[in-house]
Amino acid sequence: MSRFRFQPRSGRGLPSFWELEKMRDHMETIYNTLAGSVSSQLRKNFGVFPLINLSEDDERLYLTCELPGADPGQLEVSVKGETLNLRGRVGSDGPGAEVNFHRRERESGAFRRTLTLPVKVEADRVDAVFKNGVLTVTMPKSAEAKAHRVSVKAE
Repeated sequence: MSRFRFQPRSGRGLPSFWELEKMRDHMETIYNTLAGSVSSQLRKNFGVFPLINLSEDDERLYLTCELPGADPGQLEVSVKGETLNLRGRVGSDGPGAEVNFHRRERESGAFRRTLTLPVKVEADRVDAVFKNGVLTVTMPKSAEAKAHRVSVKAE
């Protein structure tokens, strides 16, 4: 890592634009180096961490998960009680280990995600569809989890 010490020119009160630009460039280089090493260390220790959205309406829960490059045959979805497990592998469509990356933001490798669902679902009716790199899991709520409308009687 490079070291940069800011030293304004003697006899001047404020640094020149060039000095500020040079300092900004050094700060950006340091940040990119640190961010890259933290990201690669997390990937090495914990694997891939795909992004998930979980939403609901009155009848169902919906989970969407971005998995670019994944093989649908390698994806596992299971529901037990109020726990959903996702497991699989996200592939890489780029060059292999023989190249040096200047920037690598798309992750590749194995992943496992476990989520606690907000309500019980009917596990035998869960549906999972993988289309255009997005996994969509539709989970019907159990009868006890659905909101029931109660009529109010006037007396």
